[in-house]
Amino acid sequence: MFTFYPFPRLPAELRLCIWALTVEPRIVEVRVVPDNPLKVQRLVSPTPVPAMLQTCQEARNLGLYKQAFFEVPATKAKAAAGEESRYVWLNLDIDMVSIGKTWFRNFAPVALSIKRLRFERENSDEWFYHFESKELRDWVNTEEIHVVCGDGMEAWHGASYEHPWPCAPENLWFFDPDDGRMMRSFEMEQMLDERLAEVFRQNEEAAEEA
Repeated sequence: MFTFYPFPRLPAELRLCIWALTVEPRIVEVRVVPDNPLKVQRLVSPTPVPAMLQTCQEARNLGLYKQAFFEVPATKAKAAAGEESRYVWLNLDIDMVSIGKTWFRNFAPVALSIKRLRFERENSDEWFYHFESKELRDWVNTEEIHVVCGDGMEAWHGASYEHPWPCAPENLWFFDPDDGRMMRSFEMEQMLDERLAEVFRQNEEAAEEA
């Protein structure tokens, strides 16, 4: 790997610009999981720390990434037990926080700070559909949401207007992990509306022929 040894001698303004150019949007995986055998919850993230933060003290002091999620109950529990508090390095303006199947309530204390959210749910799950989805009202500053459709995209037909999404429709995406489809909410609804209309038409034709 090429090393640019004169880098520290560059003007501070130029070094800052160079460090800023190294910042790119990431999908940061974050989970709250049981810490066996005590079953105490803990915060984990398999996403590597941004490379620039491991380079030098100057890069870490620029504030391009911040230590986040100290407020999550799982980290508070660790601190109360006298253990090192956990955190995640984030650029909250551009990083996508992916919580998988972790309940929204585990991240409620930091919901207002998250601008881009990714999670996996099944819309056919009664608990999510009738109860947990209502918690999205607390994520008022979330500008973009990616939903991983655990039960397939078809199960999310109508979900664009049935749940209280905090973001604009054009920033609400649905992803089907089975076939790789990814669509904006209105594109998904249009496709599924047309598919349902076609089924009705075929049923009517079949009824007329019977």
